[in-house]
Amino acid sequence: MHFGKIVKNASYSKGFSAEEFALLLEISTTELLFLYEQNDWTSGNIKLAATALNYDFGKLFNPVVQFNFMSGCEEEATEEVNIRIKYPSGKAFLLNSWLQKMALIAKAIGLQMDK
Repeated sequence: MHFGKIVKNASYSKGFSAEEFALLLEISTTELLFLYEQNDWTSGNIKLAATALNYDFGKLFNPVVQFNFMSGCEEEATEEVNIRIKYPSGKAFLLNSWLQKMALIAKAIGLQMDK
């Protein structure tokens, strides 16, 4: 995912020129054009762009990770719990790390799981 291109497209779709968007971000046009060329952005820059554009870049990441702890046990009665987690933009990596740790714990206590 080339984040610079994503932000560039988002800003243009909101009708901002590079000069106008740079003013919103309180950076120079040269700095903004450099950011547009960057594949990876810091969470601070993502938050700054998201705030300036009123745009949720988090929706571009896969915020839903589903686990099936009952694979191989379809005959047994099961229950399902759905959890919705709200998190700040730019924290998707931390959420994914947390979910991976939860999956390790599930395996450790003997649950079967599919990702």
